[in-house]
Amino acid sequence: MRFLVTGGLGVNGAWVLRALLEKGHEVSAFENRSDTSLIEDIADRVEVFVGDLRNADEVSSAVAKLRPEGIVHLAAFVDCERVPQGAIEVNISGAANLCAAAADAGVKRLVYTSTKGVYAPATGQYGYPTYAGIAEDYSREPTTMYGITKLAGEKVIEWYGRTTELEVASLRFATVFGPGRLQRHAGTINTYSSMIELPATGQPFTVEHGGDERDGMIYVLDVADAIATIALAPEPLRHLVYNVSGGDPVSLSDFAAAVRRTIPGAQVDVGPGLDPMKYGEGTPYYMAIDGSRFEAEFGWHPRYDLETAIGHYHELVKGRES
Repeated sequence: MRFLVTGGLGVNGAWVLRALLEKGHEVSAFENRSDTSLIEDIADRVEVFVGDLRNADEVSSAVAKLRPEGIVHLAAFVDCERVPQGAIEVNISGAANLCAAAADAGVKRLVYTSTKGVYAPATGQYGYPTYAGIAEDYSREPTTMYGITKLAGEKVIEWYGRTTELEVASLRFATVFGPGRLQRHAGTINTYSSMIELPATGQPFTVEHGGDERDGMIYVLDVADAIATIALAPEPLRHLVYNVSGGDPVSLSDFAAAVRRTIPGAQVDVGPGLDPMKYGEGTPYYMAIDGSRFEAEFGWHPRYDLETAIGHYHELVKGRES
């Protein structure tokens, strides 16, 4: 099959391209820039179309030229609190442009990567210290512009799924960590990746507080495998929305301990307390994602436990630095 991956040159998209190629499929990427630094090993096998999701004509041209049978829509605007209009234009209007082009071109299936940020903050039994699993029907009352626009994107995509022949589904992932995040994204969102990459290159890393906070996490290669699984599923999809979990939630202190066990000489220190990402009061997005719907329908399970993921990540960083 032929697949178009929007955001295919990004952190998650690069691994989706690899996953689909490994399964014997043709891939192309729609991106707003031609930076192939994260896919150097497969760049000669990926056709890249540089364009703007906000431009309906460019999106239609890309779909018409690349002729995908399936689309994975990862591209998103993430600096949403600072530039909300950009978030609306890319995450909502861009999704609509892509769906319209896909429906017109007869694309069979579109898989949209959403976020756990579409849920209401995890409070009460769903937050510290119990972290009860959050299923797909948990309250959708996002408090961030990113969550708001991604939820709106879900609804746009669902509308196209109802009114055209395009089959659609949205995936809500646990917190993703993996190689490439430090190169492409700044800030506390990269805490988990920093805890691996800096010690892997001999640098210490300290988180002053938050060691008692737990969060559901998933390694980026499992993200890619889950996306490939649903994109290639031979049967009609039973649901419009699926959570994808990497396993039980892990405290930041336990994550640091796993890094120290896995990376020789790693200097990682984490202080006690909650909210290591400094979300602030009223916006606790540390949560346990219940991925049982996805696992039951597709027979899928994450391949990487915490220490296996850290070990794999460490080897990739060492290879990059050598």
